[in-house]
Amino acid sequence: MVPSLARMSVIIKSQHETSVMTGNYEMAYICGLLCRLTGTVPPSLETPVQLQEDMMKLLENYSPEDDREKVVIKMLKFYKPDGLLDDQVRELYRMGLEEKTPWKR
Repeated sequence: MVPSLARMSVIIKSQHETSVMTGNYEMAYICGLLCRLTGTVPPSLETPVQLQEDMMKLLENYSPEDDREKVVIKMLKFYKPDGLLDDQVRELYRMGLEEKTPWKR
């Protein structure tokens, strides 16, 4: 998996209300990106399931400023992560946390 492809997938999917997340790579990037956009302290990445749960708790009182944020939050909410936690999942989480040009293709 090329990390930039997972990033691009998230950006494209954020433009369509009916999009669904298809893997832990996308989920990791979305979690990092949402931390960046919301200014929240990033949760630790122990397992994909725990990361998703922690992010959803952090987003409970957050009001998205943008329709794309709404879409990725919805995708995160309904995603069912598997146990995959490899270096690329970690890298995509970091990429989201460090994102300087969100939504740019």
